[in-house]
Amino acid sequence: MKRPDSSAITIAVCVVMIAILTFTLAFVLNERNNERMVDVTALQDLAQTIQSEYYFYDEKKLDDTKLIDGAMRGMIGTLDDTYAQYFNEEEYNSLLMTNSGDYVGLGISVQTPDETGSQVISVYEGGPADLAGIRPGDIITRVNGKTTAGLSLEELLACFSTDENTADEIVYVRNGQENSVSILRSEVHIKRVTSKTYPGSIGYIRISEFNGSVADDFWNAATTLQEQGVKNLIIDLRDNPGGGLNEVLNVANHLIPEGKVIVTIRSKNGDERVYQSEGSERLNMNLAVLVNDYSASASELLTGALKDYKLAKIVGIRTFGKGIVQSFFHIKENGGWAKFTTDAYYTPNDVCIQGVGISPDLVVDLPEELKSTSVELLDPSQDTQLQAALALFAQQTQSRQTAVR
Repeated sequence: MKRPDSSAITIAVCVVMIAILTFTLAFVLNERNNERMVDVTALQDLAQTIQSEYYFYDEKKLDDTKLIDGAMRGMIGTLDDTYAQYFNEEEYNSLLMTNSGDYVGLGISVQTPDETGSQVISVYEGGPADLAGIRPGDIITRVNGKTTAGLSLEELLACFSTDENTADEIVYVRNGQENSVSILRSEVHIKRVTSKTYPGSIGYIRISEFNGSVADDFWNAATTLQEQGVKNLIIDLRDNPGGGLNEVLNVANHLIPEGKVIVTIRSKNGDERVYQSEGSERLNMNLAVLVNDYSASASELLTGALKDYKLAKIVGIRTFGKGIVQSFFHIKENGGWAKFTTDAYYTPNDVCIQGVGISPDLVVDLPEELKSTSVELLDPSQDTQLQAALALFAQQTQSRQTAVR
């Protein structure tokens, strides 16, 4: 009888060991999956009970989709996460359209009404409201016959028509004079970057939000100012709630030296993503950044990087303090999307500003009577934060002239 070859025995033993390890691993993973699975039997039972017993089920035109939609919103609501939200497919597509900067509407943003009505904050150039003659600062007093004074923002929005083919009848007051217009909604492009110049070779760029074409718009505005001989630039991030990570990184690329860390993002599992500047095209300007307590998220990310590298003087008051990141997850079964907090971000100096905010280099507040006024509506001569930034550059210019002499 032939003796088995030792190499054959070794191979056989290895095969058996691999089989055992594979089986063990599969068993462990399956047990872990079972531990993590959520038993949704109770939800199914409730849905069936509602279908069979709820008296108004047919009258309210309920169906499986609406019940699941409600359950999804309820589940997200239990996270106790201020920024968590559930979107059905239609809502998510609408969000994408708005973030892109192109949507169908009137082309205005308004404040929550007070006892007189709702003040118009901004009017998007070329939009229906702009063409109808509405301007920032106008007070909308009636929409489609409904008085706006004292309404919540949600109640105000409900006054507007949802039919693209039905015009909104709007009454507004300007300088004590009442005016009325009929406006039919159409396609609007949101302009999130505005610019101007001030005496002394000082440029000003306001970024209202980091979404859509903001990076290209910022670069176009900045290079135009640079071609005009502007040496000092004020970037206004006041009331900027944030936006997309890619968009703010693309703006930062033009302000932070190539290869320098802009931000580090860490997940709860310890995973880390480090984003460095790809700044092959950078501005050659002295920078000041205006911030306030409504400058949040992506605007704080940019402010933190500029401050850590001492690339800009930060002027204003302490920022909001949102140093966390939300991610979107697609629910394949019903086409919905869930958004909730997944990460925290850290400035180049490894600081997480969540709940803390960023302290300006130069602390300047607005006068008490102007604190509730939208930045777009501030008179530059009364805007103490803007004036402080202008004075900062004027002092720097004076110092350089003195040094030359």
